[in-house]
Amino acid sequence: MNDSIDYQIITQNIASGVEPQLRLMSAAVPIWNFIIVLLAMLFVVINKQIYFQRFKMMFSALTQPSDTAKMMRENTLTVSINGLIIFLSYVALLALTMQKIVVVYSGNTILYDNLGFYFDICAFIAAFCIIQYLAVHLFGWLFGIENAITYQWVLLLLGMTAANMVMIVFGLIALFYPTKFILIVISSIILIINAIRIIRTIFAFRMYTKLNLFQIFLYFCTLEILPAIAAVTMMVRLIANDCVL
Repeated sequence: MNDSIDYQIITQNIASGVEPQLRLMSAAVPIWNFIIVLLAMLFVVINKQIYFQRFKMMFSALTQPSDTAKMMRENTLTVSINGLIIFLSYVALLALTMQKIVVVYSGNTILYDNLGFYFDICAFIAAFCIIQYLAVHLFGWLFGIENAITYQWVLLLLGMTAANMVMIVFGLIALFYPTKFILIVISSIILIINAIRIIRTIFAFRMYTKLNLFQIFLYFCTLEILPAIAAVTMMVRLIANDCVL
């Protein structure tokens, strides 16, 4: 009788102790995350070595309107390898930041090391920028405000340069400590940079065009603000419902 009771107790303890547990491997940072950040850092070094004077002027132009105007007159940034490198770095780093935000806030570990999801974000950002570029230049050609459009794109590339530096520095931290606080800091700084850029561009439009404030407001709502709100809404829905629509 006692042997039977002891046997039942032993089997019950074993059954409760050997339940299979999922092992989460998300603690290891995917190697492609490091490759993206290191390539962005390499692009910064290349820009500094090959385009040293322009590299210096780009950072001074962030705070000196006269340097921005000089770069606009030369028009060597928007149609150069220098500008292409800045654009590619921006797309790669912003996509990585957005991927971390979705993973951390949704808790979806499947997307943590999902390279296909990262490339989808890259394609979305690149497509958005290309469509915006074409629409802006079409608008400039129709209304004869090419100078204002050139100034806008110089400021956009300068903003991308500043955002790249922020995402490289804080991105390295986010790779090891992907916390909500770090991601909020990165997102906030990027938003501040873009807000300053848009404000400066609005003043430039007032100076280079005959458009009134209402027309300028509609212009930036159509090409800057509403698309950004739509992108943020899609990301929030992806986090909340695992679907962008």
